[in-house]
Amino acid sequence: MNSLKLLFAAVALCLSGAATAQYGCESGHWIEAVFGNGEFIKLEDGSVWRVSIIDRIDSMLWLPTSDIVVCPGKLINVDDNESVDAVRIR
Repeated sequence: MNSLKLLFAAVALCLSGAATAQYGCESGHWIEAVFGNGEFIKLEDGSVWRVSIIDRIDSMLWLPTSDIVVCPGKLINVDDNESVDAVRIR
């Protein structure tokens, strides 16, 4: 439960802009497509992210147009209040 509270706090910080510079997070993104059963997520800027195998159960349910905050090694789905570990591959 504490990790969930920390996640929500991190999302709130990222959305407020306070954490953007400090943690390298970037808001203002959204999902263009989810493919490979949640293995890959393409954002509106053309970037493609590979989601860790353990988090694909969540990312496979994410919808196009969901708002995303990009942090180093992590994508945060603001609409669903979920995050996944991910690596940018393109």
